[in-house]
This record gives sequence, C-alpha cells and structure tokens, in this order.
Amino acid sequence: MSLNLQNTLNFAAPFIQYSPLTAGLGMEPAVSIASMIRNSILNPPLTWYFNRAETTFSTVVGQQDYTEAIPDLAFIEKAALTDDQGNTVEIDDVYNNTALSLSAFEQRPTAISVESSSFIAGALNFKFRFLGVPDRIYLVTVVYQKTAPQFGPFFISSAANAAAGNTTYTGTFDVTSFPTGAIAIVTGFVTHVVNNGSFAVVSVTPTSLVLANAAGVAETIPAYVSNFSWDPIPDQYSDIYNNLFLSEAMAMVDDPRSQTYRQRGVAAFLSKASGLTEMQKNAFAQQWISRDVQRQASSGAVALGHAGRGV
Repeated sequence: MSLNLQNTLNFAAPFIQYSPLTAGLGMEPAVSIASMIRNSILNPPLTWYFNRAETTFSTVVGQQDYTEAIPDLAFIEKAALTDDQGNTVEIDDVYNNTALSLSAFEQRPTAISVESSSFIAGALNFKFRFLGVPDRIYLVTVVYQKTAPQFGPFFISSAANAAAGNTTYTGTFDVTSFPTGAIAIVTGFVTHVVNNGSFAVVSVTPTSLVLANAAGVAETIPAYVSNFSWDPIPDQYSDIYNNLFLSEAMAMVDDPRSQTYRQRGVAAFLSKASGLTEMQKNAFAQQWISRDVQRQASSGAVALGHAGRGV
C-alpha cells in the first residue's frame, strides 16, 4: 500500500487551518482517530477479500477442543472438514462469541465455536470447540477475517544498544500492527534522540520490537511507537478513510462541515460495498451517521445551556 496516515494528515491539514493533530504524546489524536476508522472498516460484521486468510489443523478422534496459534484472527467466516477419502463438507454453524457445551457423543462435527483466547509462549492462541466430538481424523480448514491493526501509540519502556544494525525496543506491542518491513515511527526519547525516527520493522513479539536502527543507544524512558500504514486497506479505498478522518478532525475544531465529509465517507463506503449484505452496509452507515446525531444533540444541549444562563 503506497498511501499512509501521513498522506491523510497532509490532506486534512489545510481544511482545518493546520491545527495540530499529532501534538499529543504518541502522535495523538491522529493515530487514535485513524485506528477507530480502520476498526470500523475491518471489524465485524464486515468481510473483505483483502482481509481474509485461512488456517488448517487436523482433528483427533474423540478430542473436542483444539488450541491453535493464530495471531491475526478476528472472527471466523467459514469452516470445512475434509476426511481421509478427500470428501469435503462445510460445517453448518460457526459461532464466534457463543459457547458450545462439552459433549461425549462422537460424530462428524456440525458446529465450531471460538471458545476462548490466551497468550501461550508469547503467541496469541484460540481454543476451538466442535459439536459433536470428531469421530475420525478430519482436516479442518478455517476461513477467517484478520484483526484490524492499530496505528498506535504503543508504549516503549526502553531501548537497547544497537546490534547487527538493529535496535531492540522493549514495551507493549500489538504484533499484527507491525508486519515485517513496515515503517514504525518512534518518538519520546530525550537523552539519546538517535532512538527516535522512522525505521523498518525486523521482528516483533508482544513485549519486544526490533527495528532497523543501526544507531540505537541504551536508554530507559517512557516513549511511543506508531505504524502509519493503512494496510491492509487498499489505496482505492482512500476516499473512505480520508473523508471520515477529515470529518473527525473538523469535529475537533467545531467545523460544521464535519457532517458533510462524514456523509461523503459513508457514500464512498457504500459505492465499494459490492458483495456485502444489506445488514453489513447498514451497520457501517449507522455507526457513522449516528455520530452526527450524537454530536448535534450534544451541541444542542450546550446551546440551550448558554441560552439559559443568558436569561
């Protein structure tokens, strides 16, 4: 993806008279506005070809629960079973938030649920449960939507001395937000400013981020890191996130045009929503249109309060 959050900031700046959107710690409020927009595009119930992935695992006869490491799983779309004869059938029911009870009855499973999630050895794992208990070995194919990466800010507690051209930062990170090769932006180091800057991601765990910074110097201080990429949203969807971002930026400076750009963002979404259900389209539109209603109600209450004090 060639477009990033900086392009969106450049687009929005002249509309809001260059009011600062990255003046806060960790480049706030820009990164949180952008994360909110990407969440609304990628989170349930919306499903996109560019955010879809698959994983497979095999069942064990008589075993109902299976724990699999899938760090980018947001929710399951479909699941299928393939037996040892090559016959494939779709699992009828998929539950992402509804639990299935324990069972002892062996049969070909007719339902799958996401029972729980946990971190095991630094990796995000999900426990799947079948209804009923597998009666033979099946290859399970799970089709899922990936979790929405966050722009940040992510907290850094320290940086280490550079080694082999890289600097390791310790903190708290969302691994899906820092794919290898993405550009991470570090801010907040004071004594050794060489720890700040824009660097390519080498690797990441929930507590460690390795960046291609050959000049890093050991320092312990609260700092922040963000990732400005709009990935996995394609560039041709920029009219959605640019208009929605501008609407939120305008709302922050009490610009009444925010409603117009919010509507433009929703219209851009609807124009690209081929293949989505009416329920999915309405869920997105209502989420953003209701923000106008809430803001107008709040503004009306403030205006009444001012009028009341003037009596």
